Amino acid sequence: MSELERLEAAVGECREMIREAHAATKDLRAAIREAKRELQDLAKDEVGVRIQGEVSRQLEELGERTREAVNAATQKVIAEFDRFGETLLGKETYWQTASGRRAVARPDPDVVALDVQPGDDKA
Repeated sequence: MSELERLEAAVGECREMIREAHAATKDLRAAIREAKRELQDLAKDEVGVRIQGEVSRQLEELGERTREAVNAATQKVIAEFDRFGETLLGKETYWQTASGRRAVARPDPDVVALDVQPGDDKA
């Protein structure tokens, strides 16, 4: 075998090795793409689970706060209606304890004041 034949054989082997390296590189790139896709899918699932857990927790907390606020507001309205009812029945001295107002004598329900002046009956 001559030197030229040996070099041609070596060049052929190098070309074959280069083809194999290119094929291996192509396979590696495909494997990397597939691994990235799988990683993204796993990450999406994990993120979705964590987000769902956090959303559920916050919704539960919001629901609890809302229930407390509604209950407090309901109790306040009921208390105001009870107080108003007692005032209408004459059981509470609302007229003397009205907040922010001067205490005044409770009006007598049997007396009705008419603002009719003499001479107003002319029509």
